[in-house]
Amino acid sequence: MTSRAKKMIFFVTIIVILFFVFKNIETDVVVRFVNNVSSDIDDNYQRKLRSQEYEWMHKKKVDLSGYSVMEDEPGKWYTKYHFISHAGGGIDGKTYTNSIQAWNLSYEKGNRVFDVDLAFTTDGVLVLRHHWDDNLEQGVAISEGEQWVDDNGMPRNSTPGFPVDYETFKKTKIYYQYDSMSCEDMLNYMAKHEDLYIACDMKDDILSSYEYLVNLAKEMQLEEVLKRVIVNLYDYDLYEPIMQIYNFENVTVRQHAVAPNNYYELAKFCLKNNIHVVNVSKCYIEDEGVQLLESYGIHVYIAISDYISDMKKYYALGIVGAVTNYLYEPDWIYISN
Repeated sequence: MTSRAKKMIFFVTIIVILFFVFKNIETDVVVRFVNNVSSDIDDNYQRKLRSQEYEWMHKKKVDLSGYSVMEDEPGKWYTKYHFISHAGGGIDGKTYTNSIQAWNLSYEKGNRVFDVDLAFTTDGVLVLRHHWDDNLEQGVAISEGEQWVDDNGMPRNSTPGFPVDYETFKKTKIYYQYDSMSCEDMLNYMAKHEDLYIACDMKDDILSSYEYLVNLAKEMQLEEVLKRVIVNLYDYDLYEPIMQIYNFENVTVRQHAVAPNNYYELAKFCLKNNIHVVNVSKCYIEDEGVQLLESYGIHVYIAISDYISDMKKYYALGIVGAVTNYLYEPDWIYISN
């Protein structure tokens, strides 16, 4: 919210409080009224912001006339698989676990691409963790934390949290029953499951995280599995530095609601760098910008979708896959027919 909007809320609040004090109105009535006024001002600000954002996202900032439609690369993961298991996939109604049990379930049910959240412990070990303030029942009751819905429409439980050391991370069960994974565990799992791809979501310093991943794979003599690592790119400027660390074969770009890109610049970046997949937040699903990406042969995956009925609607709009907690490759037959 801008300082101007905040000042407006402040002055309106003062005026309303003084008015009702002199009128001897109950305090709770005053509070409700002020909250409603503040909410209306904030809503108007957000609508204006979204309108400006929409205009910027669709401005023809670059010329695409010199680019041709991309053709699929034979055998690539996006030509075979439709679902990316979110944080390893849901298990027993729980999400964001990044646990070995969730991985096993998703793999057994047919998924071969896993979304992987990677963060550092306090002693510098890269592990699978979405956020340290996620309440995974590791010492704090759910009722004592905050319950909310994130930008992907996912219910979340959180509590103030901080990184822990590696030993604590590994010995503390997730939801009292699931086992945490390290980067080393992940690479060993990929070595044993030779058709498995991982899509990295680095939560700490991105370049340091990729350096750790690559160096560890080489130390373990598992460099071969890096061919099945998918770089998730949020910032164009990080593309070259990441590729200097290792020449990854698979890259996707995020069109995230938190920091959206201009569609024309996004299309040009993908076409220029031979990037075939864009991961789009669900709020943009019917946006004509998505159709622009599709018109150039770019595969669009949605984040996040957990229902066949929703996916059938998205499929009719040209969406070819999704980040998901509970959909599996055998479900695609119901979506595509």
